[in-house]
Amino acid sequence: MNDREKLASLGQISAGNAHEVKNPLTSVKGFLQLLKESNPHPYLDTIESELKKALDTLENLLHVSKPDLHEEPTVPIYLSNELYSILDLFQEKRYNVELEMDIRDSKKRIWGKRNLFLKALFNLIKNAFEAIQEKGKIRIEHFYHNGFIYIKVCDTGIGIPQDKLKLLGTPFFTSKSEGTGLGLTQVYTTIHEHGGNISVQSTIGKGTSFHLQLPAYSET
Repeated sequence: MNDREKLASLGQISAGNAHEVKNPLTSVKGFLQLLKESNPHPYLDTIESELKKALDTLENLLHVSKPDLHEEPTVPIYLSNELYSILDLFQEKRYNVELEMDIRDSKKRIWGKRNLFLKALFNLIKNAFEAIQEKGKIRIEHFYHNGFIYIKVCDTGIGIPQDKLKLLGTPFFTSKSEGTGLGLTQVYTTIHEHGGNISVQSTIGKGTSFHLQLPAYSET
């Protein structure tokens, strides 16, 4: 079984488990709302807040496990333009991080689901920013070669141990003290669903580089 098949199997198992857990939690949420109306208490607000986090996590898991459940048309996408748009969302994090952009072949496009790619690129760049604890640098590349578009996101963050690299993209695996790992799962799922590949190189204390390869869109 190759890596893509393993991810697909994990996605199916995770989706099934998420459904089994989500249903009783949704019932608990309904009864909790009734309880709040009859016996309001500040602890119940805290319980509701934590319950919402759990349900949101399950929704994210269902989304990355079966992204095709979300009907979205496939369209030509200029990933170079999307990269600039997404970086605008990280203005507050760029004071301590040097950002280097090397965008080539910006007229080249891919064919895919735009919202899924926006989320995937956001998760990937967010991961790079979070890997830098104080000051550091992020370099983003975009270029075309032999029918493929390549995107590289490199950071000078804390790095990932070599024995953990093969687990990246697995639901609920994360090298962070806080987090679910679902962000990178969504990245891997989206890239593989669109016929692409992703590879990672990392060195502890020096940083991590994610390399995305996606088939370019041809109008012929």
